[in-house]
Amino acid sequence: MKEFIKNQTVTYNLMSFTAYKALLFFSMLTEGPKSADEIINFFLNHPYLHEKISSDTIRVYINSLKRIGCEIIRVRGEDKISRYVIADHPFNLKLDEEQIKSITKIYRLLVKNIDVKELYSLELFFEKIGAYIKNDDFVAEIKKISMLKDTDKSLLKTLIECCENKEQIVISYNSPASGVKNIEILADKLEINNGKIYLCGVGFEYKQYAKFVLNRIKELVMIKAEKTIPEIPNTIKVQYELKGIKPELDEYDKVLSKNSDVYLIERETSNAFLTRQKLLEYGSNCTVIAPKEFRDEFVQLLKDMKAEYYCG
Repeated sequence: MKEFIKNQTVTYNLMSFTAYKALLFFSMLTEGPKSADEIINFFLNHPYLHEKISSDTIRVYINSLKRIGCEIIRVRGEDKISRYVIADHPFNLKLDEEQIKSITKIYRLLVKNIDVKELYSLELFFEKIGAYIKNDDFVAEIKKISMLKDTDKSLLKTLIECCENKEQIVISYNSPASGVKNIEILADKLEINNGKIYLCGVGFEYKQYAKFVLNRIKELVMIKAEKTIPEIPNTIKVQYELKGIKPELDEYDKVLSKNSDVYLIERETSNAFLTRQKLLEYGSNCTVIAPKEFRDEFVQLLKDMKAEYYCG
C-alpha cells in the first residue's frame, strides 16, 4: 500500500499472482471446456507469466473457485480427452418475470426506429448476454419477438458489408412467381418495412431499382470483382397528394407543399411497380396527380382491383 501511495502505479509487487491466475483460469473456462494440456500451455505462453504449472496447481485454482461458489466438473469428449468445465458460477445474471417484460418492451420500441445494421448488433448483444442469464424464459422470449429469428445471421452480416461497399452481387432468390433463380444486383441498402427486411439495389434483369425480401434469399452466390453498372431507364417524377395522414418519406420523396393536413409530394423513381405499391398502402388518403400516363395506369389498377373484389 505504501508503494502504491508513493508511486501511484501498480507493479508486480502489488499483485496477488495466485488470485490473478485463478481469474485467468476462470476466464478460460467461461470460453469453453479446456484440457489440462491446454491450460498448461496457456499459462506457459501467457505474455506476462510464462509459467509452467502442474496438475496440482490446477487443482489449487479449482479449489479457490469452488470456495467462491463455482461448480467445476470434468467431462470426456468424443476424442476421449478429459476437459474441465464450469457447470455453474455465482456471476450469472438473474432476471425475474417483471424484468424480462421490461427488456422485451424496450426491444420492441428499439426495433421500430432502427436500421438493419443496428438491429444485427442488437441481436448479437442479446445473444451474448443470454449466455450469462440463468433464465430460459428470457432467451425464449427474445427469440419469439426477434425480427431475425428465421434469418441466417452470417448471410445478413455479409449483405450488410456488400451494401456498405455497393458491391455487385449474385443472389439465389426464391421468387413467389418463378421459384428459385439467380438474380444479379448492385447492392444499395437493407431496410425494414412492415416488419420485413428487404435487400434493395439495381437489378440487372429489368434494369431498375428493386427490393428483395431477405428471408427469400437462399444464399449469396457471388461477389463480382469488377462492377458493370447497368443502364437504368429514365426516371419519372410522380406527384401525389396525401390528406389526413402523415407521409412516410424516403430519399426519393420530396414535399412540394403542405397546407393544413394536405401534403403535395413528388417522388422520383425508375421503378413504377414499387411506387404503385407504396401509394396503394396509403389507401383512399392518396390521390395521384401526375404524370397523366402514370395516373391513368394507377386508376385502371384500382378499377381492376375493385372488379376483382366484386367478382369474388
